[in-house]
Amino acid sequence: MTERVYLHVGAPKSGTTYLQRILEANRGPLADAGVLVVGETHLDRIHAAMVVREDPRLDSLPERASTAWDRLVEQVRGWRGPVAILSYELFAGASAEQVARVLRDLDGIEVHVVITARDLGRAVPSAWQERLKFALTTPLEKWRPRPESAGVRAEWGWRTMDPAGVAARWGAELPPDQVHVVTVPTTPGDEHELWRRFAAACSIDPPGLRLDVERVNESLGLPAAELLRRVNGVIREPITGNREQALWLRDTLAHGILAKLGREPIGLTDKQYADATSRADAAIGAIAEAGYAVHGDLEDLRATRPDARTPGEASDAELLEVAVETIVRLLVLVRERTHERDAARRTIARDPDEPRVVALGKGVVRRITAPRVEGRAEDLRARIAELEAEVARSRELQLRVAELSDVVTELLLPPRSTDGRVTAKALNTYRGQSL
Repeated sequence: MTERVYLHVGAPKSGTTYLQRILEANRGPLADAGVLVVGETHLDRIHAAMVVREDPRLDSLPERASTAWDRLVEQVRGWRGPVAILSYELFAGASAEQVARVLRDLDGIEVHVVITARDLGRAVPSAWQERLKFALTTPLEKWRPRPESAGVRAEWGWRTMDPAGVAARWGAELPPDQVHVVTVPTTPGDEHELWRRFAAACSIDPPGLRLDVERVNESLGLPAAELLRRVNGVIREPITGNREQALWLRDTLAHGILAKLGREPIGLTDKQYADATSRADAAIGAIAEAGYAVHGDLEDLRATRPDARTPGEASDAELLEVAVETIVRLLVLVRERTHERDAARRTIARDPDEPRVVALGKGVVRRITAPRVEGRAEDLRARIAELEAEVARSRELQLRVAELSDVVTELLLPPRSTDGRVTAKALNTYRGQSL
C-alpha cells in the first residue's frame, strides 16, 4: 500500500523534462524498489493537471481526459509499494482551493510536495519563448511575466515560476519538512547533480538507475525567436486556437525547425532584470523563513543576466538568413511526410494479401497486449484522428511554405526598397517552380 506520494508540481523550465525522462527510463528498476512512477503516459499527467486546475480547454478534449486525475489517484492508492511519484510542471499554477481538493483526494497518504526552481533571471526569456510558441506577438523588450493574480491559466508567469508562491499554495496544509525546494545548479559540475538533488528530496536511491537520457533543448536562439514572433504577427486561419498552434507553431516550426538554427542567448532589459532580482531576493527570504526542506543552495535562485542582446537588436540580414534556412527545412519536411504517407498507403494496400501466419501472429500480440492497450484506447484513437487530419493536410502544407516566403518578404524588406510588380512576379515564379 502506498505510504508516501511525492507531487513534483513545477516550476516550468527548471529541468522538469530531464527529471521526467529519467523517471520514465527507469520505471522497472524503480518499481522493483517499491517506487511507482504515476501516469501511464505523459498525456495522462497533462490532462490530470488540467482537471486539477479546472482548465476550460478540457471541454474540447475526449471525455477520457476529464477523468485523468481520478485515474492517477486510483493508481496511487492501488500501488503495492510504499512510494509514488507524480511529476508534471503545470500543477504549479493550481490555486489554494484546488490544492486542498488534491490533498483531500489523497487523504490517508503522507503527501510531500517537490518544487524545482532555477535562476529567476534566466526564467524570464524562457517563459517569453514558451508564449511565442502559442502566437505571442509582444516583443521581449515590452513583455512582462503575468503576475500571480492572473489566475490558474497564467502558465508562463510568476504564478508558476516563483518557487515561494508555489510552495505557499501547495504547502499551506503540510508540515514544512514535507515541502521540498530543489534548486537547479548554476555552476558547472556533475551533469546529474539536479537528479541527485531531486532523488534526495524524494528519498529514493535504488542502485543501477540509467541516467544517460536524451536531453532535448527546445530553446530558440535570438534570431529564430524574433523570426517566430514576426510570423505570429501575420499568422491566420487555420492556425489559430491552442491545438493548431501547438501542432504547427510549437511542434513543427519552433521545435522541429527553429530550435536547430543557432543557440545565441537572449538578454534582458534593465527593468526585467531588476524585477527578477527583486523577486529572487524575496523568494529566497520566504523559503528560508518558512523552513522548507531545501536540496541544493538557495543562492542558485539569484537572478543573473547574460551578456547578450535582446531580440529587437537582430538585424534584417540575420532574420533573412534564418528565414531562408527555415523555408528549406520546411520543404524537406514536406517531402519526408509525403513519402511517409505514400509508404503507409502502399502498406495498407498490401494488407488484403497478408500471409495467414502474419495475421495470426498479430492476433496473438493483440491478445497479449490487450489489458494495457484497453485503458489507453480512447486517447490513441483521438491521436490517430489528429494524425490522419495532418496527413490529409500534407499537400496543403506545401502551399503554406510558399505563403511563408510571402510573409518573410513582407516582413524583412523595407517597403521603399521593393517594387510591387517585381515582387509579385518573383513570388509567382517561386510558386510555379516550388509546387
